[in-house]
Amino acid sequence: MEEARPLVLIVDDNLTNSTFCEKLLTKNGYETSVCSSGEEALEFIGKNTPDLILLDIVMPGIDGYEFCDQLKRTPRLKDTPVIFLSAMNDETSIINGFKSGGVDFITRPFRGQELLARTRTHIELKRAKEKLLRMAVTDELTGLFNRRYFMSRLNQEFERVKRYESIFTFIMIDIDFFKKINDTHGHLAGDFVLRNVAEMMKKSLRLSDTVGRIGGEEFAILLPETEIGYGVEIAGRLRKKIEKSAIEFENKKMNVTISAGISDSDSGDLTVDAVLNRADVALYEAKDKGRNMVRAIRPEHRRNFEVPANSES
Repeated sequence: MEEARPLVLIVDDNLTNSTFCEKLLTKNGYETSVCSSGEEALEFIGKNTPDLILLDIVMPGIDGYEFCDQLKRTPRLKDTPVIFLSAMNDETSIINGFKSGGVDFITRPFRGQELLARTRTHIELKRAKEKLLRMAVTDELTGLFNRRYFMSRLNQEFERVKRYESIFTFIMIDIDFFKKINDTHGHLAGDFVLRNVAEMMKKSLRLSDTVGRIGGEEFAILLPETEIGYGVEIAGRLRKKIEKSAIEFENKKMNVTISAGISDSDSGDLTVDAVLNRADVALYEAKDKGRNMVRAIRPEHRRNFEVPANSES
């Protein structure tokens, strides 16, 4: 798939300067947007995410330094590279540009090829950093979050729930007889199954939910602000969806099912391990009773819920 053209935001109250930058960048394959004030630029970034910003310093109202400072305090945009463009070439102005969060400073009059080279370099650095961050938190095979990141999210949610007396539901999932799939059809088929199951999970969840691959054939789902009963419904629907899916690899159909263990947060839990342990016990029960099943344990009464294999849930 072709990568989207980088979006460069030009913030300058001088029409001659902004037009020059806009034409140069557009001619060389960049998307551009122009704002003539800091206020207009703040409104723009509230709705858009530029790949890089070319920023004048002296403007009426919010100047370049203040705009950059506000940009860097916005979590979604704090890593957006900012190149200051200014006729001010004194040491103090340049230092203030870097202090406010700029990554580069070009003094006017500047050369077009220099501007292009610096723009390209900083966008490439930003994308390389983003790729490294994705690799650090993502399971390479399935594209889901990896165990390390998922557990950090679970711990964050546990602390949030304790602080605000809220709730969450946790689902632990295991692909049934996965070793048999590998032994019968080969590891490439096993990888294909893992990717397909992961994709079905992603499509079955809300944007607020977190799903990760935490082991070989083990997955986990975090459902914030969710009662355990709804978690049972989600797991039941997912179980049935996977059971009915026609996963075919090299013209060979494979019958794939999952077992799921579910728990929820409780005010009496001292650590997140208590939630994990309950889900683990529930998963063991689901597998012990024949697999292709959902089990849930509530901490209040240790009462078990079961969604049978033939359930419509």
